[in-house]
Amino acid sequence: MGCATTTVKISSIAFNIILALFAIASIIVISFNPDSMREDIAIGAYIACSLIVFFAFLGCFAAIRESVCLTATCAVFLLVLAAVQIALTCVGMTDTGVRSAVETVDKAWESNAMDAIQSEHECCGKISPNDYITLNKAIPISCYIDEDASKTSNLFFEGCKDKLQRHYESEAYIFTVVSWSLVAFVIIGFLLAVFLAISFRNTQRRMQF
Repeated sequence: MGCATTTVKISSIAFNIILALFAIASIIVISFNPDSMREDIAIGAYIACSLIVFFAFLGCFAAIRESVCLTATCAVFLLVLAAVQIALTCVGMTDTGVRSAVETVDKAWESNAMDAIQSEHECCGKISPNDYITLNKAIPISCYIDEDASKTSNLFFEGCKDKLQRHYESEAYIFTVVSWSLVAFVIIGFLLAVFLAISFRNTQRRMQF
């Protein structure tokens, strides 16, 4: 086996380990942000990332054993997973992009369910605490730091629409970066697997003569 093939073999093993760790990290990110995407997209992402982990470790085993069949199989499935991941990423970006903080806050305001949003995102009212004052309503304790209304300085002065919209935009950015990075990793893994499969095959042919 040539020096170039040996180098790519070692690189492939190391890269597959990194790919598996990256996919595991993606699963953790999704699990800690369950509201960042629709449930069906999240389930698809879980399945895709789990398969990526499986085939990444299978790729390591195939490279160590210098198996043409296993390496080629990994290459094919990594290509399929790359296509699936691209589809999930595009759908997820579209879904995340249409989420509106205005609609979310307006619905919560109309149903008197602002407390959860205000506590979680440290905001108050739709635009500001004045939304309550204008309607002659008492400012709820969820508008205060640690729900301590004894000090005016504890009041959240920022409205929930702006705060929640920034939160949605941040989630969309993280989702986009993680998803496309994973796609890039999978494609690189596919290319390495193809190169190794060809190299292993050529080595076997030379050994026959």
